[in-house]
Order: sequence, then C-alpha cells, then structure tokens
Amino acid sequence: MSKLGPISHFPSPVSCDSLVLQGLRCEWGAGVLNLVSSLSNSLILTCHWKFNMAPHGKQLSEDLKKRIVALHKDGLGYKMIAKTLKLSCSTVAKTVQRFNWTGYTQNRPRHGRPKKLSARAQRHIQRLSLGNRRMSAASIAAEVEGVGGQPVSAQTIRCTLHQIGLHGCRPRRKPLLKMMHKKARKQLSEDKQTKDMDYWNHVLWSIETKINLFGLDGVKRVWRKPGEEYKDKCVLPTVKHGGGSVMVWGCMSAAGTGELQFIEGTMNANMYCDILKQSMIPSLRRLGRRAVFQHDNDPKHTSKTTTALLKKLRVKVMDWPSMSPDLNPIEHLWGILKRKVEECKVSNINQLCDVVMEEDSSGNL
Repeated sequence: MSKLGPISHFPSPVSCDSLVLQGLRCEWGAGVLNLVSSLSNSLILTCHWKFNMAPHGKQLSEDLKKRIVALHKDGLGYKMIAKTLKLSCSTVAKTVQRFNWTGYTQNRPRHGRPKKLSARAQRHIQRLSLGNRRMSAASIAAEVEGVGGQPVSAQTIRCTLHQIGLHGCRPRRKPLLKMMHKKARKQLSEDKQTKDMDYWNHVLWSIETKINLFGLDGVKRVWRKPGEEYKDKCVLPTVKHGGGSVMVWGCMSAAGTGELQFIEGTMNANMYCDILKQSMIPSLRRLGRRAVFQHDNDPKHTSKTTTALLKKLRVKVMDWPSMSPDLNPIEHLWGILKRKVEECKVSNINQLCDVVMEEDSSGNL
C-alpha cells in the first residue's frame, strides 16, 4: 500500500468522485477511504468544499437546431457536425435525439414557479393603484394581505403593476389649478386666438425670477455607468443654505430683451413702481404706440399704487389669468440665462450679478 501524503498536497478544487478514484488507483485501504469520505462530507457541510460545476450555456437558436438536423439527415455524424458548427458533440447528439423523439426542434414548455397571486388578487391590486396613484407598493401589499390573508412582498406588487403597464415615476410639477383658473385660462386662449402676429410683436412680457449662485432648482441628469454614482463627475455638489441667490426683474418682446433690474431685499408695491418707471417704460416705448404690457396677478402687480401708476402712464395691460406662469414665454428666456450663468462657475454674488448683466448685454439671449 502506498503512503498517504499530507492533505494539503491534494489538488484544489477536488470533487468527491476524484478522491475515490485516486484512492482506488492507489489501492488505499478501507480505513483510509473512510477517513477521506468523512473529511469530504465535513467539508461539504461547512461549505468549505468547492465543486467544479459545468457552466450553463446559452440556448441554441432555432436556425442552428434546424441546421444540425439537416446536416444529420445528409449523413454527417455527430463529431463532423460538431466540428463544422463549432459545438460540443453532446449538444449535437441531444438536439438530434430530441428531434427523433418528438419530431420538432423547439424546447418543451418549462414549468416555473406558480403565481402567488390569483387573477382576482391582481385585479384588486390594479383597482387600488388606479384609485390612489400615490399609494406605495408596501401599502398595497399590506392592503392585499389584510383582505386575502396571504402575505405579499412589495416587489411582487411592483412586478404585478409592471405587467399591466404601471410604473413608478416621478410626478410632473404644475400649478394647482382650480375650476375658476381653468376657465380663465381657456377664456384667454379664446380671446387671443384671433390676434394676428402684429399684435404679439407689440407685447412686452415681464416677470421676476431667482438666479441661484450654486446650481439650478430644476432636476439635472448625468450619463454614468453602473457603480459610478459617487464619482466626482457624476454627483451634484450641494452647499448649506443654497450658497446665495439674486432676484431679477426682466422683460422681453419680439424685438429683443428689455431692461434688466436687480431686486434688493423684499419687493413691495412701491419698489415695483420704481422698477416700472426705470426699466419697463423705456422698453415699452421702443415698441410704439400699440405696445401692450403683460405681468401676472401678483399682489404687488395688482395693488392700488401700481394700478394708478399704469393708468397715469396710459399703459395698456393685458388681462392675465391667475396661476399661469407656464403661459409666459419669458420663462424660456430665464431658463437659457440660468444655464449660461451656471457654465461660468461664479463664486460670489458680485460675480453672479456681473455675469447676468454681461449675458443680458451680449445679445445672446
């Protein structure tokens, strides 16, 4: 009987069958074989034993299966077909044998795990999600479990909703419109749809906006790969208290941008009247006698002081429905200005004001 070397000399990884074969070849005694068998079983139980499992290959396409059957019908053997198509001999043999037994090359239908939810439960989940679009998957799972008594995970609820075309998305933000607001917006569109282009060329649009020193208020997106969530180029830095901002009043028309005015502190009706005298009137006069001034229904804009000033200056004011910032085309201009300011990488309020004035005077807006 040959001598048994130390266990560390065994090749790694080694399967139990290979150990038995090695023992038989070396003509080991029964005691040694029992020792090796018990050692292998203990390693299996403690999950310290590695097995070389055959990798699961991809499923063959139907065209490839038909080629295998066609070549076999032409008289080629398994080895020749495997060599021609660069497949294993066993794969070719199983494909041909399956065709001989069943008469077709398609795989038989596989039986997966049965559905946990019945059709009635799925309809109940659909009614809950459509009845309350903001109901979370965990809340729906708790509701279903309370009615049917069957525990369901939140992931199962998500998969069920995905099958009927419902996906969790970030809701779009829009002004809260009541019925009176909707009627006023509709009335504006009906009144102005007959206006020609000459009328719109003489409209001076105006509104205030906030320009942040550090970052935009809107949602930004980045292109990244999996695992790059916290790379410097893929994150959006934040600072405490927002880093500062400036309030700006501006106006525009079809002829171009008008005067720009920075707002210091909290604006009231008197400050707004000063802005109208200094910035709005010069811009409005450039449009001629047919000019129409537009501003929203902010309390400062509709105050008695402001109304009296506009009446004194004989300014035609467009009727504007409440809760309608999305109807004002100047919002797009502010978006362009904010993106250009962000590209300049300013570090303080003074630089921010200089960049805003420079972009406004450059004529690129």
